[in-house]
Amino acid sequence: MAGDEAGPGFRGIGSLLGFATKVLAPAGVLTAVLYYFGYTRERARYGYFGVDLGTVGLTTTDYLVRSAGPLFAPLAALLVTGVAVIIVHHLLALLLDRLALRWRRVACGVLAAVALITLAIGAIGLQRRAEVLAGPLVSPVALAAGALLLDYAAENSRIRAALPGRVAAVLDSNAALRRGLVAGLLLIAAFWATASVAQSQGETDARAIEVSLMFQPKATVYSRQRLQIRAPGVGMARLSDGKDSAYAFRYDGLRTLAHSQGRWFLLPAGWTRDNGASVILLPDSGDDIRVDLAP
Repeated sequence: MAGDEAGPGFRGIGSLLGFATKVLAPAGVLTAVLYYFGYTRERARYGYFGVDLGTVGLTTTDYLVRSAGPLFAPLAALLVTGVAVIIVHHLLALLLDRLALRWRRVACGVLAAVALITLAIGAIGLQRRAEVLAGPLVSPVALAAGALLLDYAAENSRIRAALPGRVAAVLDSNAALRRGLVAGLLLIAAFWATASVAQSQGETDARAIEVSLMFQPKATVYSRQRLQIRAPGVGMARLSDGKDSAYAFRYDGLRTLAHSQGRWFLLPAGWTRDNGASVILLPDSGDDIRVDLAP
């Protein structure tokens, strides 16, 4: 008998976890999440310096590779949360099995009410209100948790006979529709949370570069013609007017932001977000310009 009682409880969360896995685990969804994370993170990072991501020319592989490391901690936290959810489920299943039918219905009603409140928090977050008050991850997590909890409450109500027969029949008849709606909410929450984390990490990385700009790799630019680079921290030296000199001007005080698509993206050593200095783009081709790098 004990094994029979444990069986329904396990199926209650087992079916829910299996459904969530089918929605979020396919390779296509994971690849899309990784790509979206990398794209959003890099867009926020370069956008902080006033550079449009389209001019950098990163590839799909670049986005996927750059998202792997930063996503390790959130994925680990998600797995730990999953373990905690399973433990809580077994404790709740044990408690429900010992309750009378009346109190089982009350418990499932409370779960459904909590799920609806949590969904409401996520819906409010769509208007960016909850994000300002509680942080960027609260709303998408609330949306996903509310959807799963509502389906969990319905599944437990059906399995444990906490509802009258007609109500249970209604739950059975609309199970496919309910699962479809939950799947949609899970996907929205996944991409929403991904965008929030990526945006935050991209801006954090950019601010770290700004603060440590004096210690970033140095770039020295040699040019045959004057480049008209005037920015905080950048110095120009005229080398020679002789015909045997390959370059006539040298520019110091530059730092490397990126090198992509045959172009250098350089920052003046005195760059700040508020002083109006620009990112300097130089071609990495031809004999008119040479860029030397140093630690």
